[in-house]
Amino acid sequence: MLASRFTRPRVRFDATIRRTFRVRLFDCDGFRVMTAAKYPMYMDFIRWEMIARSALFDAILRRGLAPTLGSQKLIYRKPLKVWTRFDVELELAGHDDKWIYHIHRFEQGGELRALGITRALIWRRDVPAALPQLLQSLGATEPMPPPAWVTALFASDRELLEANGNGLAPR
Repeated sequence: MLASRFTRPRVRFDATIRRTFRVRLFDCDGFRVMTAAKYPMYMDFIRWEMIARSALFDAILRRGLAPTLGSQKLIYRKPLKVWTRFDVELELAGHDDKWIYHIHRFEQGGELRALGITRALIWRRDVPAALPQLLQSLGATEPMPPPAWVTALFASDRELLEANGNGLAPR
């Protein structure tokens, strides 16, 4: 995806981009449909392409920042079969003072096959506080709140982590 910086047109960090992929044999389970584990991989590909093709890449590199995926939710609707083509569309859903939210649509033949929603943040020296300054340097003057349904998906993430981490030994 980093090579796309040199082979594809530049885009704004808030642009909607689309890429066509093909379901490969090793993307599939025994029933010759794409396994659930591969969807996040394609979501990573398209997010990294957007970073590479936008001014985000240079801004992140120059400042020594680290983009990190915080959480993702996937809804599977219909399977993608081996050797078929499908599109992944990446759309910016919004951002606040900490998180940037994206919607990933897996489409085939004009039909939605799966939907992925992610939230990511930008770290600087183990502090997740670099996003507002970074986006401001790219022309985003104010936060762009994501739709309520997007933030609702991630509303209980912290509580889930705390509730399920109680039995772990301290580090």
